[in-house]
Amino acid sequence: MPIGLHHLRYFVAVAEEGHVTRAARRLRIAQPSLSAQIRYLERQVGGPLFRRHPRGVELTPAGEAFLTEARAALAAADAAVAAARRASRPSRLRLGLIVGTQIEVTSTVLYAYRSRHEEVALDLVEHSFADPSAGLNGGEVDVAFVMPPFAHEGLRFETLWSAPRVAVLPSGHPLAGRAEVSVRELFDEPWIVAETDDQVCRDWWLAMGHRTAPPKLGQRTRSIDKFIQLVAAREVVGLAADWVASVFTRPGIVFVPVADVEPATTAVAWRPDRPNPLVDGFVDLAREVRDAIGLADRLHHAAGRPPGPGSRR
Repeated sequence: MPIGLHHLRYFVAVAEEGHVTRAARRLRIAQPSLSAQIRYLERQVGGPLFRRHPRGVELTPAGEAFLTEARAALAAADAAVAAARRASRPSRLRLGLIVGTQIEVTSTVLYAYRSRHEEVALDLVEHSFADPSAGLNGGEVDVAFVMPPFAHEGLRFETLWSAPRVAVLPSGHPLAGRAEVSVRELFDEPWIVAETDDQVCRDWWLAMGHRTAPPKLGQRTRSIDKFIQLVAAREVVGLAADWVASVFTRPGIVFVPVADVEPATTAVAWRPDRPNPLVDGFVDLAREVRDAIGLADRLHHAAGRPPGPGSRR
């Protein structure tokens, strides 16, 4: 009978325990059977692997050499089994994306995750403003890039980026030439309305926390593209994260900083009541990327240089 993996596991257990009886207890086999297997192994090797003494056993020089290779062989066997299991049952992670989260930090997270976890099938599911949870509330996805606040029950959030909000105005608007405006200066205008049943999300983008009267509502939209088109047509005004200016700049549109509203936040969100190691790994990587990008920008500022291209997130 040739040497098998079970012989290597028996040998390693005895070497680590320094005692056959303790090793047998650890392996949950009878001590006489374990002793017989070790004697068989020594016959196959051609010499003693252990010195026996009243307190137990210790490795011979041959045993020391054999232990190193035995551990490597067991590790290789375990790795082979794990690889086969991954290949036969590919891991899959469903990632939700809400409109407006396609920014530098999230793109970097996606690239890094695909590079480091080629064995994971990453399914991207895009959602409009209609579902600001990007599928998390309904259980359609495992993790999501979102822009809180919105209604939810028990989701966890890790902020990836915060950006000041700007007023999106037609170029001929009386406030278009200002360096900065107050949100209250826009309240007499018809506002774009996020087309969603989520009242928390809808009210936040309408700046309801700053109003003392009902808003004047304009048309509804599920996308930034339609919002920009309606502003250019002078039908509505509204708020957006400041990075929108770098993506949607076009004739007829002006972006003016708003001094007195909360910033827009991009976050990764997940359901803590559904433990998933793939989600944990994704969130950890998102934190790592966020911290690296934030450090790079701080170093640029410390050196007296503006942030690099695409730094508006």
